[in-house]
Amino acid sequence: MSQKHQLKVELYKAAGILDDLCLYNSAKWVTEALQGLAESEESFEFTSEVTAKEDRFSYMLAKNYFNCKEFERAAHTLRNCVSGDALFLRLYAMYLSIDKKATEDTDGTINYSHVQSMLKEGSTERPETVEELNSSLGKIMGDIDSYHEKNDENAHLQFLAGIIYNKKKKHSMAQQRLFGSVKLFPYNWSCWQELIATIPTFEEAQVFIQQVRKKEPAFAGHIMFQFFEVVILQEFYQQSEAFTDKVSSLVELFPEFIFLKIQNFLVAYHGLDYFQAEQMFDEIIAKDPLRLDDLDTYSNMLYVMEKKSKLSYLAHYASQVDNYRSETCCIVANYHSMKGEHEKAIMYYKRALLLNKNCLSAWTLMGHEFVELKNSHAAIESYRRAVDINPKDFRAWYGLGQAYEVLDMHLYALYYYQRATNLQPMDKRMWQAIGNCYEKIEKWEEAIRSFEKALAIDSLNEVDSEEPHVSIEPHICYKLANISEKLGRSKETYRFMKLCLEQEFDWGVSDETSKARLWLARHALQNQRYNEAYDLAKEFNFNNAHDVEEARAIAREARVE
Repeated sequence: MSQKHQLKVELYKAAGILDDLCLYNSAKWVTEALQGLAESEESFEFTSEVTAKEDRFSYMLAKNYFNCKEFERAAHTLRNCVSGDALFLRLYAMYLSIDKKATEDTDGTINYSHVQSMLKEGSTERPETVEELNSSLGKIMGDIDSYHEKNDENAHLQFLAGIIYNKKKKHSMAQQRLFGSVKLFPYNWSCWQELIATIPTFEEAQVFIQQVRKKEPAFAGHIMFQFFEVVILQEFYQQSEAFTDKVSSLVELFPEFIFLKIQNFLVAYHGLDYFQAEQMFDEIIAKDPLRLDDLDTYSNMLYVMEKKSKLSYLAHYASQVDNYRSETCCIVANYHSMKGEHEKAIMYYKRALLLNKNCLSAWTLMGHEFVELKNSHAAIESYRRAVDINPKDFRAWYGLGQAYEVLDMHLYALYYYQRATNLQPMDKRMWQAIGNCYEKIEKWEEAIRSFEKALAIDSLNEVDSEEPHVSIEPHICYKLANISEKLGRSKETYRFMKLCLEQEFDWGVSDETSKARLWLARHALQNQRYNEAYDLAKEFNFNNAHDVEEARAIAREARVE
């Protein structure tokens, strides 16, 4: 049996099992993978896997109640079940019922860990909510452990235990349970996503992958582990050859799997290669025009690219497909934000969160809107919710830094910028922000190192390159020159001022290049290089009246000499 045919058989069986267990997102992922799999010439036999055979009739009734969102009724129907899969559906229905009630009892968007943090801080929010949550989730964990004491491990019960530990922020215990689940049943993509959520840094991800390869070499070669590695590289913004190689090998097996195309799009988007990313997503839309997943990320990119007409069309189109999806609300909110209607944008982000409380982009983007409205405290709250859901989102950490910087709390801002930089070390904006904070608190050496890092990223050449022309941002050069002058480093100041002025060719005349021109003219005059001083000063005509007058005085003095 060929690898493609073997994969088709396994994916088909997994899709049936996941659908029967009401794990619909995982079932959707597996069936999309099945649809995207390369054609195999071998004949395919359609068989059906039946779960919970011992409790089959009760299970079928409970599953229908579950599909009708009657979670407590589904759990009650299976109260006397004996099989592991039936116990999973009962406990999963209980868990969803608990989560639904907790959301309704708070503000419609609060998640478990936030309720816990409020209680620790002595909030006046209802403390019984947390007690009920702890008690109910504890009962579920007790039932799972009791089953495993008497029976073999059940992959789906391990998955549920991992979800609960993740909710409680007990990531090491969650990781252990979730990895145990995927070893027993590797095709549950939701379990892999929960496992990724337990890994906070790329270094820890690398350690985890190496341990799996060492202890479980056979499992490390599984196709699902390869998907896991690809998403790890994408989530931690690793634009490396390893990512390209792994995606290419998977594309050979799954040439039509949109999930892989999305991973390529996200890497291009996070790498700020917007034109390439736009082209990729346009192809995805052409192939699957009614797909709303990840369309909110695409709209974020159109917002940054300032493509107002395309974003307007996308907002109308998504509303026609499904007006009550969190992605649609985020797209419409982006459209209102681009028009400067920040209150309307916030309203739609809140609507997105009512539809999906874990909608990460809604929290982050709502924070941006509050910043625009000069409401720093509300912005900080939004960004905190975002990093609580996903601590790997550098935009939320960066937003927290900006909000605290507005409040002149530079040490706090510095901490959050550093968190963002750890996640996105090759983004010059992060290093510039860190440099600005160090400059504000007068730590000049650290500020210079930060701006030099931004300069190195901005240019493909080294900072001290001997090339006559290097295209870099004038603002960074001017900051470096200014700080060097404060430290009395005249040679460094001159070098950075000259580098700043050279950027006029690419960036045009700006405030920084004009100030650099005036400084260089003054420096040339002081060092009796009169022709150079005259040439620099005579072309100065872009700044306030005082600087223009000073430039004219330098030109007159140089001409006289």
